[in-house]
Amino acid sequence: MPGQALPPSILHSWQRCRSQGLPTGGRGGERLSERELGERREANAVWLDAARPALAGLAEQIAGLDLALVVADSRGLILDESGDIDFLDKAARLALTPGMDWSETMRGTNAIGTALAAADSVLVRGAEHYLERNRALSCAASPVCGPQGQLLGALDLSGASRRLGEPQMRALRAARGQIEASLLEAVSRGGWRLSLHHDPRLLDSQAACQLAFDEDGRLLAANRAGLALCGLEAGAWRPRHFAALFGQSLEHWLSRHGEALGLLQAGAQHFSARLRPPSATRRPSAAAQAAAAPPPRPAAVLDGLPEGLFATALKLLEADIPVLILGETGTGKDRLARALHEAGGRRGSPFVAINCAAIPEGLIEAELFGYQPGAYTGASRQGSKGRLREADGGVLFLDEIGDMPLSLQARLLRVLQEREVTPLGGGPARRLDIRLICATHRDLRARVDEGAFRADLYYRLCHYPLSLPPLRERGDAAAIAQAMLDGMGAARRGVSLSPELAQAIRGYRWPGNLRELSNLLATLLALADDGAALDLAHLPAALREDMAAPAPAVDDSAIAELLRRCGGNASAAARALGISRSTLYRRLGKAAK
Repeated sequence: MPGQALPPSILHSWQRCRSQGLPTGGRGGERLSERELGERREANAVWLDAARPALAGLAEQIAGLDLALVVADSRGLILDESGDIDFLDKAARLALTPGMDWSETMRGTNAIGTALAAADSVLVRGAEHYLERNRALSCAASPVCGPQGQLLGALDLSGASRRLGEPQMRALRAARGQIEASLLEAVSRGGWRLSLHHDPRLLDSQAACQLAFDEDGRLLAANRAGLALCGLEAGAWRPRHFAALFGQSLEHWLSRHGEALGLLQAGAQHFSARLRPPSATRRPSAAAQAAAAPPPRPAAVLDGLPEGLFATALKLLEADIPVLILGETGTGKDRLARALHEAGGRRGSPFVAINCAAIPEGLIEAELFGYQPGAYTGASRQGSKGRLREADGGVLFLDEIGDMPLSLQARLLRVLQEREVTPLGGGPARRLDIRLICATHRDLRARVDEGAFRADLYYRLCHYPLSLPPLRERGDAAAIAQAMLDGMGAARRGVSLSPELAQAIRGYRWPGNLRELSNLLATLLALADDGAALDLAHLPAALREDMAAPAPAVDDSAIAELLRRCGGNASAAARALGISRSTLYRRLGKAAK
């Protein structure tokens, strides 16, 4: 065919259809039953609810234009349609009706299927349709994406008129933008919301880059412009970190600008920026969060865990069995808890974390259980429902449970047994539906023996305790460090570890474990130039001296235990100890004699 005979999007679609062996008569396909169609609508209920205002506005714009408004899911199945009754009758004869599959693999080149296949808006007129019987149609469609770039579905305008064109495409894109903005708003209410644009007057417009970060600076969600800024394509979500994107930590930005307007650099681009705090009073619904983000893979900080630990913990959590995580300070107990929540069935529900060692003893009871108005001197006149009730329907994480005051342990035990909570100052008991994760660096069994921890609570929590090994026992610390750097966006900037620094990381004891390593890497990345190979000279002087000091002696039994934790991998165990594999074998041989 002549080179300009078809728009590229149509030609590429025809080529895909031809390569799949799709006949121009199509493959037919049966309409879903009402029950099956209802299930598909229910599976898409969250984004469809968010779409209602935009769809209503779009329907008003096409009234009297002999057009149909069609909504399809991410696989091209038509969920709903509305519009001109006469045209809807014609559309039904072409199977353009709810319950029918209009994916490209089934119906060939068509606006719905091709927009989903190409992840872009598309206009398909008349004979541009691949199937002969659809060539009486003209259709325009635009795909709808969630706040992490996942494809949710498509909006389509179809009619018999060849006058369907750019005005309808603009209307579709505007409706799509309204839907995506609503979904982003629902997900980002609990996070820090960053708006970026070259023109400060457009920071609140749909044209601005919108990014949401959690309190640790990890990217939660973004609009289309934000995804492009982060180098993320549709359907290819990967972790990103504020420091890696902008060369400074979230805390540093807040210390300099707070919520005021400021300038921010991303790569070679300079933007006007405004950062808004989380809205504690407007939490996203459980369903909205669940639809917005697929379960993520466990973070790189969980690398090097004993085989099966994460899967075991997740099974316990899903079975409503308390998960007890043991480990030294900084081993990532809190990050494991968050990863379990995000991978579990309650990932769209609240995750409430409480550090039992950080709240003053006089306030922790009110913090946990809530209180009635005027329950004590200084209490809020509105009262408080407490953190336990905030976690209702979701996951409660009690960090440093070993430091909980004895006076509260009995109340917590009662809550876990009766599944209800009574606020301070009286009032009716409230039913509670929570899954529980606890963590501590203390030896709880010893605390029980000392009388500092209740034995009955210990046995209520200690069904199947899971131990997080310290960083020095997780195999190749340099590989974990590189994975953490990549999660912060180092690869995009061309920043990596030099062999010398990697070896130093392997030989260091890391008393602060993952927390110490993560903080160091985030700082080094913020200070590094693009393309830098991080080496010993980049380290703070004190740490450089500590790394240069000879490692303390490790007894042979500890070496054998480390080898066991590394799954028998002698190379990984040797790297963790900063010795050669031959030295490791020699030490093990001496221990065996």
